[in-house]
Amino acid sequence: MNRYGYLSPRWCKVWSDLYGNKIRTLLVVLSISVGVFAVGMVYSSYLMFQRDMVASFMVSSPANASLLADPFNEELVESIRRLKNIKAVEGRRNVNLRIRTGDSQWQQMMLVAIPDYIKQKVNVVRHLSGAWPPGDGEVLLERSSVVALGVKQGDRLIVETSTGHQGTVKVAGVVYDPNQTPSPFSGNYYGYINMDTLEKLDESRQLNQVNLVVEPRVLQGNDTTAIKAAGRQAWRKLEQGNTLVSWMQVNTPGEHQMQGTINALLLLLAVLGVLALFLGSFLLVNTVSAILAQQIRQVGIMKSIGASRTQILRMYLSLVGAYGILALIVAAPLGALAAKAVTGFISEMFNFDSGGLALPPRVVILETAVAVLVPLMAALVPIWRGAGITVREALNDYGIGGIQTPGWVDRLVDSGLERLKRLPRPVLLSLRNTFRRKGRLVLTLLTLTVAGTVFMAVFSVRASLYSTLDQALDYFHYDVMVEFDHTVRASRMEQAVLEVPGVKAVECWGRMSGQILADERKESETEASNNVFILAPPVETQMIYPQIIEGRWLLPDDENAAVVNTEVLKDSPQLKVGESAVIMVGKRKLKFRVVGIVQGLLAGPIVYTPYEWFSRAVQEAGQARSVQVVADSSDTVVQSSLGRNLAEYLKKSNLRVKNVTITWEQKQRIRSQFDIITTFLLMMAILLAVVGALGLAGTMGINVLERTREIGVMRAVGASSWDIGKVFVVEALCIGLLSWMAGMILAVPVAAMLSYQVGMLFLKNPLMFSFSLLGVGIWLGLAILLSVVASLLPAWNAARLSVRDVLNYE
Repeated sequence: MNRYGYLSPRWCKVWSDLYGNKIRTLLVVLSISVGVFAVGMVYSSYLMFQRDMVASFMVSSPANASLLADPFNEELVESIRRLKNIKAVEGRRNVNLRIRTGDSQWQQMMLVAIPDYIKQKVNVVRHLSGAWPPGDGEVLLERSSVVALGVKQGDRLIVETSTGHQGTVKVAGVVYDPNQTPSPFSGNYYGYINMDTLEKLDESRQLNQVNLVVEPRVLQGNDTTAIKAAGRQAWRKLEQGNTLVSWMQVNTPGEHQMQGTINALLLLLAVLGVLALFLGSFLLVNTVSAILAQQIRQVGIMKSIGASRTQILRMYLSLVGAYGILALIVAAPLGALAAKAVTGFISEMFNFDSGGLALPPRVVILETAVAVLVPLMAALVPIWRGAGITVREALNDYGIGGIQTPGWVDRLVDSGLERLKRLPRPVLLSLRNTFRRKGRLVLTLLTLTVAGTVFMAVFSVRASLYSTLDQALDYFHYDVMVEFDHTVRASRMEQAVLEVPGVKAVECWGRMSGQILADERKESETEASNNVFILAPPVETQMIYPQIIEGRWLLPDDENAAVVNTEVLKDSPQLKVGESAVIMVGKRKLKFRVVGIVQGLLAGPIVYTPYEWFSRAVQEAGQARSVQVVADSSDTVVQSSLGRNLAEYLKKSNLRVKNVTITWEQKQRIRSQFDIITTFLLMMAILLAVVGALGLAGTMGINVLERTREIGVMRAVGASSWDIGKVFVVEALCIGLLSWMAGMILAVPVAAMLSYQVGMLFLKNPLMFSFSLLGVGIWLGLAILLSVVASLLPAWNAARLSVRDVLNYE
């Protein structure tokens, strides 16, 4: 009697196939699960990003535009508040200074003084713990800065202002400001104080930043035209109050400041999901084809007792559907957990609140479709072919005898093996067996080759990123930059800096900001571009070496010449070499002639122009706003120490230092941003390597089942367990090495294409391509390791088979 008496015979067979071969079921379920897991993780991450990032950002009432200027009185904020189409305006004071915790080194920090913490309406800073609002002599640290600084509530920070004034502030609490780029990503630290503490730090009780929100009725989707117009109105109001505006930041409505970078990371994750699903489908086709090949005689028996092709088709499709449901049960919760981990990692990196674990219904629906419908579609063709076999063909199948007539590939392999007769017989048998089932070999090779290609391409993208970064960072040929918050006579500045021990060379630069206009008309001011930095080095500077993309660098006889970097072209694509550019600098409109374009450096949009001409044009002849310094030593510790000594010496000379930048630290911050990209790429590569290993393990497991009778023959003629196991291990190694060679060839064009796309996504410019031999070597090692690991269990199963087991095998 049927032990599954409550089931019909066909469903008994489905259950038997599922439960009777647990290893095969596990491999099939895992192969489907990987694709379902990847798709679920990507889509869940995307939905969680949309939910969490927007919610965290919008609750702060983010500013549509922010303006930075020289210190001004609060009355100017009131005048801006009365402008047309302005919904809300608030002023703040930002103070760049140095801090020290205990015996640690001096570090740069920006302190933000807010006039009224209780009535905040724009860029709202949220209280998390400790005092609220901050009291006199207290500072509230932004939460990302707390972690980066390694301090806790109650600690005291030693602060030093640009005038050299020193004091201490107490860490009284922690706040959250989603409008600041987090400290681990930017390398900046943020603290929040009241206006009384500002005065105690010997700073004037004035503001230098205006944040404004425009009326929603004038906004049209993501268009920033109305915001720019409102910002220009506020700019003019500040200028009417005799305040020099240095910068205006325009934000896309409802969009996080890091939205572009996060979208690019999500795109990489989406590629991962599609590739994993694609490879999982190949694994399934391979497995189903092998199952049918193994069960050809069973199909023939079912047909001989009246089973129709449709019934057999339905039975095997039900088996595939069962695999899919099991995979869904495994992958759905794992995908949700992985999405939570990814979202948590990115939320910490980009400073927004993560809402925690979620499994939205739409994700479950998508995962169900991927787990059930995709496998059914992938398996339909091999099942249809298998179910179409005649009774005579099925009953005459005997495994070895069923092998097809040798083709040109078989003849080529036989010819090659003739030359390798000295190899041990098990090795020769493995080499020959590798090419026996060419269809299965192709699918297995395709899976491993794609995984290897992507893995090696990822390492090449990583190498290209670092090559591009190294080339771009070769731009810096100075070790320390000191900025001042006012103009200083260049000769005085240079003389003072050269008096500091450890200084090898000095250059004084002009430095301002402006906006690119369409033309010189008054009306064009309302349509100005976002801000650009204007750097005015000596024409024959030895401090920087920009990478020229088009045109040329500045020449000694240039007057109003300008060289722009690629960041400028994002907002002003109309600028071409040989064309004119009008830039609003303060209240002046300066006309430039673009002579060259250089590579950007994640440092914002920069326009370079000759120091002599520019200083005269802005009526600052002989004056400078920054000094670039080359140190005697290449040691990073010495260079950091020189930066601190310079700041202290210049402050003693009554020069107000605004900021000190150590070049090697800036390079490190830029490199850390690149590391985020490579981390996601490596995640993609590792997941695909897992898929490839599963595919190989499945193939080897099927080969063992299919060759059960051959194993019995080998046993009968005296083959040991070691010899039998070695046949399958060597066969897996052959497949792994073949996939490595094919992947290495394909990796070159794939890596070039992927490098180009990553460069355009993150840098708006192709990367300098560099093929990674390290990636090739690592994948060779992994291919060998995965091949051995994937074949161990099948080889062990094969070695355990006795002659008695084989004779009982059907």
